[in-house]
Amino acid sequence: MDRNLSIFKGIAQRSYRPALERLRRALDDFPDFRFSLSVTGTFVEQARMAAPDVIDRLRDLYRTGRVAFLGETYYHSLAFLLPPPELSEEVAMHREMLAKEFGAHAKALRMTELAYSDHLARFAEAERFRGMLAEGWEGVLHGEPPTYPYCAAPAPTVALLLRHYPLSDDVGFRFSSTGWSEYPLTADKYARWLAATPGEVIGLFMDFETLGEHHQARTGILEFLSALPGEVRRHPHLGWATVEEAMEIPPRAPLSVPYTMSWADQNRDLGAWLGNDLQRSAFEAAKKVGVLARQTGDLAILTDWRRLLTSDHFYYMYVSGHGADQGVHEYFSSYESPYDAYANYMNALTDLRRRALDRLGVPILK
Repeated sequence: MDRNLSIFKGIAQRSYRPALERLRRALDDFPDFRFSLSVTGTFVEQARMAAPDVIDRLRDLYRTGRVAFLGETYYHSLAFLLPPPELSEEVAMHREMLAKEFGAHAKALRMTELAYSDHLARFAEAERFRGMLAEGWEGVLHGEPPTYPYCAAPAPTVALLLRHYPLSDDVGFRFSSTGWSEYPLTADKYARWLAATPGEVIGLFMDFETLGEHHQARTGILEFLSALPGEVRRHPHLGWATVEEAMEIPPRAPLSVPYTMSWADQNRDLGAWLGNDLQRSAFEAAKKVGVLARQTGDLAILTDWRRLLTSDHFYYMYVSGHGADQGVHEYFSSYESPYDAYANYMNALTDLRRRALDRLGVPILK
């Protein structure tokens, strides 16, 4: 916990505070500027302990009326791969947190790591969300452009907004790459790219840590953020919208995604978290411990189990990639190797299993 909070404090200093300050200034300077944020319960818990002013800054943004919060799982977890009621309970926890901390009520659902499928669209409909976000990947678009709203084929009341991954990744991944043919990326150049992109809505979605952490302040990323609203204004046909506002645009067509896709790696599937034997073994073990955790009725045990469902734990065990994909995984992991991540995870899970069995009064063989 101490290490987590130390890391959080550093990121708050380099990214959260300066980026949120610049976003607040842009809202003051440009009345048409608006955006959406996805904030997990885990983030809020850590911010409350390590940097409570970050929560105050988020509240201040929301009070402008031009910032929307998205719904998701409380623990940024793989709950969508578990039997009911885990997913609905985590989404309900997240809704409660948004209402309590910010007075916000999310109308759109963003699943962990932008996971999406027809099944999840039905879930969103049952939970009365008006829309979802998904990756605008060619593999499911079949020649259709990602720059229009769609609706979910099995749940037509659910609007579907797609991430324009090339333009998003230009900022999220390539901004500080000196070997990139478009380096350096300036706000006026990026605004011209946006203006030249046909369609009705361009979904730009990236990790918040893009702003000051993945790309440090010395790269000019914060100045890029500050300058972008003004450069966009130079193009009269461009404007800003929250996810909730963009969902009001009539859908172009229904879109069917029969399997679960994500925004990760070249295959856009779940391989980043469940692509090898280590990951699958850990996840199957976690599911079994989850049965025990629920049986205990002990909130502390159930909470610790849910924390072990956070997608990052499985991401750190990734060993099957190469090239750019492998490099991204290594950047985000603090472990020496995926095998260290697996061993550490299984030790924690074994300890939790012992606690659950002890709580249930089941003898443990040693």
